Amino acid sequence: MALEGFDLESFAQALSVPTQEALAALPEIQKRPEAWQLAFDLLASNNSNCRFFGAHTLHAKISRDWDTLDAERQSALRDELIRLAVENSGGALNVLNKLSQALAAYALLMPADAWDGFLNSVVTALQKQAQNTGMSAGAAIVDFLEVFPEELNRTALAAAQQGRLVQDVKAALPLVLQILISVVRGLEGSVRGGDAAFEQLGQSVVWRTRAWKAIQQWLQFGVPSDTLFVPLLDVCLQQLCVLAAHRLRSDGHDDDDEIQAAAAAADDMVSNMKVAAKYSRSVGTLVLEHLGQKWVGQILDHSARDSGHDARAWSAVAISFGETYTDFIVSGMADAGLSEHVGAFLQLMVALTRFPGHHGFDEDVSDQPLSFWYLLQEALVDYEAEAEPGAAAAVAAAARNTYADVLRALVAKSAFPAAATWLAADRDERERFASYRREVGDALLNAYYVLRSDMLGALVDEVHALGALTTADWQHAEALLFALRSIGEAVPSDEAVHLPRLFAADALTQHLLPVLQVRADGDRASQWALTSLKAGVIAVVGAYGDWWRGRGELLAAVVPSVATALHEPALVPTAVSALRRICDSCRDELGVAAASLVQLACDVLGAGAAVPAREQQRIFEAVAEVVLAQPPDTHAAALLPLTSALLAALRVDVARLESSLSASEPAVAALIDHLRLVEALARGLQFGDDVEEHALAGDADATSMLAYAARCYQDSALHEFRIGLLAVLDRALVLLTAMSQPDDTLLECMLATVNSAVRRSPHAFALPFADSVAFVGRTWSVAVARPGADFAPVFSARWADQCPALLQSISQLATVAVPDAESTSDATDRVLGSVLARAIDDVCAGLAREAATLPVAIEQQPIVSEYVFDLCTRVLQTRPALLAHVEHATVARLCTLSVHALAVPNRLALKPTAYFLTALIRLSATTARPSPATPLLASLWGEFGPEWLRATLQGIGGAHPRSLLPNLAELLFAMVRHHLQSVKLWMAELLAQPAFPSPHADDAAKRQFVQHLLATRSFVRAKAIVNEFSVCCRNLQGTAYAA
Repeated sequence: MALEGFDLESFAQALSVPTQEALAALPEIQKRPEAWQLAFDLLASNNSNCRFFGAHTLHAKISRDWDTLDAERQSALRDELIRLAVENSGGALNVLNKLSQALAAYALLMPADAWDGFLNSVVTALQKQAQNTGMSAGAAIVDFLEVFPEELNRTALAAAQQGRLVQDVKAALPLVLQILISVVRGLEGSVRGGDAAFEQLGQSVVWRTRAWKAIQQWLQFGVPSDTLFVPLLDVCLQQLCVLAAHRLRSDGHDDDDEIQAAAAAADDMVSNMKVAAKYSRSVGTLVLEHLGQKWVGQILDHSARDSGHDARAWSAVAISFGETYTDFIVSGMADAGLSEHVGAFLQLMVALTRFPGHHGFDEDVSDQPLSFWYLLQEALVDYEAEAEPGAAAAVAAAARNTYADVLRALVAKSAFPAAATWLAADRDERERFASYRREVGDALLNAYYVLRSDMLGALVDEVHALGALTTADWQHAEALLFALRSIGEAVPSDEAVHLPRLFAADALTQHLLPVLQVRADGDRASQWALTSLKAGVIAVVGAYGDWWRGRGELLAAVVPSVATALHEPALVPTAVSALRRICDSCRDELGVAAASLVQLACDVLGAGAAVPAREQQRIFEAVAEVVLAQPPDTHAAALLPLTSALLAALRVDVARLESSLSASEPAVAALIDHLRLVEALARGLQFGDDVEEHALAGDADATSMLAYAARCYQDSALHEFRIGLLAVLDRALVLLTAMSQPDDTLLECMLATVNSAVRRSPHAFALPFADSVAFVGRTWSVAVARPGADFAPVFSARWADQCPALLQSISQLATVAVPDAESTSDATDRVLGSVLARAIDDVCAGLAREAATLPVAIEQQPIVSEYVFDLCTRVLQTRPALLAHVEHATVARLCTLSVHALAVPNRLALKPTAYFLTALIRLSATTARPSPATPLLASLWGEFGPEWLRATLQGIGGAHPRSLLPNLAELLFAMVRHHLQSVKLWMAELLAQPAFPSPHADDAAKRQFVQHLLATRSFVRAKAIVNEFSVCCRNLQGTAYAA
């Protein structure tokens, strides 16, 4: 060889090991022209490692250096590849596999017109070479047929090459499948009419497995006709039967891979949606006949006894068939020729649903058919709507029988494993079972939609048959309760047959509720069994929350019993959900129990960390909603025990915080939790939005009720709570400033507590307006900026992080708060105007100090920019008169900030800025509804309009991403619509500048843009015009972006 200093013999010796040095050198050597000959030299070696690296080198050279071969050498290489494949057909599989890859790469690189019918030609050439040499080519052929689809999928081909391959694949498919089927049928013994090479090859489980995988690969190209597909599927299903018979006769698992591969191939065929659409009758009938045979049940029983081994593989075809041919199955229920087969298939699916064991612990099959029961139920609904009445009735009857079996299977499968097993399980096992139970719950709901009242009645009958619930048969009892809970959302709230039996007074007091009073004694297993049973009872009570409405006499027994569960940590989430659902549905009925519920909330507060914070909040909100449903003059007295206890807890928290500032995390956490309870109470005490809207619309009843509530709240015992809460917040604010690292969460929580009571309607916890404004101002001084000696703001170290929460609070005050009785609307606006002005001034000054330029500062602090423009947008939309109390210079600073924000290609900065300017421009127009701020807004348009227009056009012209175009288009359309003449003049001046807004837009494109934009009154059309001009400015004409 011409490789300088290269010793082939030494290199081959090194590769035969192989050594690390030889492996490192091989890639570089393969890049040399002489590596073609090296490949053949290595393939002539007697060492299998050398032959492998020779085949590897040959594959690498064909893939990488194909263009270095002339036509004559390319043709000769084909013959060499065929020869080498046959010679290595009986040798090491890795060598043969690499040669097959080389042959496949060769075939895919040949010019489109150079090798017609190459797949058939390869098979023929391999067989001919084998005959000439007296060798067997079976392994080489099958290996090539397995490799070729993989190579084809990862090779990028030219269009002409693709067209040739499609034709060749379709032409060769019958021969390919015939060969592969001959191999997989080798388990039967002699392959009838098959080649001896394939007969011999089919005796090996390895080659049968590879043939099955190859079949699966070739199926992706599509089987062109049912005359080929149906016989192929028939053979595949027959072979599954043969494999099952072999497994039933043997005790080993040496054929696991073959079973998996065969099932995957058959699964792919059965789940092919295109085939199902074309040949549903022929394919569906064939599959039903096969799945109705005894071997299916036998192999599943065998698998169940074998710890579920390969059960998913054996069931795959049935599952896929059910999900793909659901409509065919439903119509088959009424078909005399198919109904028996369909019935057998449905029983098979029921058996899979009932597969022995506990899912996630010792089986993983029973979850597979659950989606089928949903699809079947949906298909039944469609069939009933379209079929003849007689056929629909027959199908409905068959479906009800089937779903009755499904119900029994689902109840059995949803039962927990033994308590000892559950407690010993790891987290993954428990999570798998829990996830499975959720899916079972969905399937139970599907069963209810078919069985309706019959299902509810059957479950109630079984619960009654158990008598008083005990841990003796707790798994079955809990499973029945789980089923009742799962269908609760679908059962009508006025159900009058079975729910009255389930929740009758004697049934409650004798069967269901007594278990909630049982103490959890004994070992862990007994305790967990009892807890599970209690959770089931509570969940059922909550699931039918709407049904309890109007049944106050029953609630008197139910609510206290459920409330006792709040003292058991494991039951708290379930109990809270149930109580919340009952409170939501039965506020009027629970009025007589309001005092008891408030005491319950007090107990929850006293329980501390024993009840999770989130669950405490849900209880507080639910109790407050019940109190709110009562007459307003009772609210203060009803809430007094709870507000007193909560205020006392807050004072303790503040005292602890004051005494432990150096290690304040526990104290801060407690204060946050209790403030969130105040917020939860406040949410529950909010009158509904509908009441507020009706009052604003002039509804006399709503207005009268809210006015009465305001009078009741003003001088009630709640006044003491409000004063005490404000004192706590003020003290906490002082302590917050003393912390070495102030807690942002505490600050946000304090503001949220104030905000929660700021409503357009009266609120029991609403602080006096002046106090709310003063508190926000004090908080601003602590968290953002305080006035300095020269009246310049002195910013806190983390002002930018804390500013958004305060801007949100100001927004709430400015847009929702109503004036106090003693204040006029104008006086309120003056106060809010001063707050707004301070916020704007400080934010603008704060951003200016963050960076050398405002655009950079906005880029660094987009959240601050977002919140200040959101605040101002809400003011413009709901209370524009506030701006009349803000100095022109302050609003001008905000407008200057907006000009710079429009230049920042950041969605967080630009989007709220565009909304703010759109609102301002609308109100600045002469056609807008006059307000005290109209002159100010009009002057701002004249002052800043040209700059806004310039920044908007620059963004459209390419300065901003195309994703921001809708916001820019909306802003530009607002300018045109409300200030047409001035925009027309300014736009002419701007677009007359060279290369503005882009060098790609010529004068003709600019004129067309202006003409079309100024002429339209449709925003949809304006967006299209802006997009078209932006495409031109970005030089994207003729690309996918221009579509």
